[in-house]
Amino acid sequence: MTTGQGYTGGILNLTGVRPGEAFRYEGLSFPDMTVYMVTFRSSYEAIEKLILPPPLKVDRSQPPEVLAWYFTSRNTLPMDGRVTPYHGFQFRAYTEHAGVKGFAGWEYIDALDGDKTRIDIMGPWGVYFGMLKKLGDISFVPTSVDAFEVTVRRRGETLIRMTMQIGAEMGAAGVAQMNQGGSKTLTVREVPDVNYAGFVDRTVCISPTDSSNQVLRAWNVVDASIEFGSLDLDPLGELAPEGVVRAVAFNATASVETFTDMKVLDRLPGDPRG
Repeated sequence: MTTGQGYTGGILNLTGVRPGEAFRYEGLSFPDMTVYMVTFRSSYEAIEKLILPPPLKVDRSQPPEVLAWYFTSRNTLPMDGRVTPYHGFQFRAYTEHAGVKGFAGWEYIDALDGDKTRIDIMGPWGVYFGMLKKLGDISFVPTSVDAFEVTVRRRGETLIRMTMQIGAEMGAAGVAQMNQGGSKTLTVREVPDVNYAGFVDRTVCISPTDSSNQVLRAWNVVDASIEFGSLDLDPLGELAPEGVVRAVAFNATASVETFTDMKVLDRLPGDPRG
């Protein structure tokens, strides 16, 4: 499906469509995601520093856990409706802001075929959505028929190594429980002003991922592990995971309402609109 308007000039050439002309399709923005997820215990301090975008704070009524997952999305439909295949590795953690609980985080992204020019939309998409998207060299390597290793590398350093072995498929009740346990996503939009001294937009936004995301099938995981390396701007080793608490694999979708029903939850200090 292609719903884009053809050539778009200026900086919005990367998104392929101007505001007011975006998401002109119905249904699914992510029609066939495959997700391999682990949950590990870290510390509240590390989560606030490395996972949550400031000024969001960790929800301390929850354990200090991080959800981390490798995913593929072969048929993503972004703003302009052109198919954009990519894969990534995302982190999320529990947060609460203005009385609303949800998850927040960020992700590394890469092109499925390694050609990063296919995913240059991801930079402006991350600014618009309010979620950091950093380029990485992501590898998914099977180690047997039902097991694999995922690595994420930046600047010659292996930052993430995750392994997993897939077990039995869950029944309908298990899938239903996963869908009932969905949560909204909080993001932080920060757009600098012309002097890079303040902001023209500094807001906490909320996306209805508790209803727009849907798990279709899921599998138990027999064994899983995760470990981190570090760079100056990616000090992931400070997360110091205390082993994997839970792990699961699943197929899922996300509808266009993830974006079209997104709302501003709060205007932060520095936003000129008060």
